[in-house]
Amino acid sequence: DHRELHLSIRRQRQMCIRDSCEHSELFVMAEGKVVGLRGLSAFFGGSALIVIVAAIIYLVVFSGPNYCPEIDEMNENGPITEFSVQIVGDSLFGADADGCASVSTFMSLSLWLQVEDHSVSGATVAGDESIPEQYVSGDWNWTVINGGANDIMPYCTENDCDDVLDEIITDSGEGLIPDLVEKAQNDGSNVILIGYYSVPKGSEYEPVILEVEIVNDRYNEFAKANEGVYFISLKDVMSPEETPELYSDDLVHPSIDGHSAIGEYIADFIINIHKEETGMWFR
Repeated sequence: DHRELHLSIRRQRQMCIRDSCEHSELFVMAEGKVVGLRGLSAFFGGSALIVIVAAIIYLVVFSGPNYCPEIDEMNENGPITEFSVQIVGDSLFGADADGCASVSTFMSLSLWLQVEDHSVSGATVAGDESIPEQYVSGDWNWTVINGGANDIMPYCTENDCDDVLDEIITDSGEGLIPDLVEKAQNDGSNVILIGYYSVPKGSEYEPVILEVEIVNDRYNEFAKANEGVYFISLKDVMSPEETPELYSDDLVHPSIDGHSAIGEYIADFIINIHKEETGMWFR
């Protein structure tokens, strides 16, 4: 069973082995130029040198910070290919996390399929390189969307920011996020809107709690009013009082354990909805 396999390997972490990384620096300089080959070739012999260089390249590529052995394990054990999920949003999803630590990776391993993560740290709903622009049209079964905090933070700490909130989503269900939802639904996708969790005391987002809550509430009401749109409140997953370990030291982002809790919660939500509709999951 793939979920048992996932549970047995999910806590393994493969980071770059320090000695190997340092050795690789003997070979690679700026602009990717390989150095020292003539001397090493004389010392080891041509065939041995090829093996050494290949081994170092393997260590750098497959033991580097972006490598996730659990995803390789999944891909070698028959992942689901007839179901598709994509994510768009901000740093809540931890798309730039090392190795297996992103929300999308934990979702992938729970769903047993490759979740496509297009989210970008620092992304806003409005403006250039926005969250709506992350969306890739296609035959998606589910699209997971979050966003708004990075729009709110620069403008709402000291100023009235009704216009900022309304650009994201209005009380009446209009705005950039509803437009994005409509685009995804036109592609045949179900949509999950993610509501932000509460932040701990001392967080830089503490002054804009009210504004974030307004966005959360509007997402929730929009989901209730539109078939095929669902709302997940991450307050149901983590809180400063009950699960402080799910927050990172910056008091803003989830920790690795937080990413795990969020990813598995969203994955279970998708599985449960699919079972309600079809009576089964794929595996």
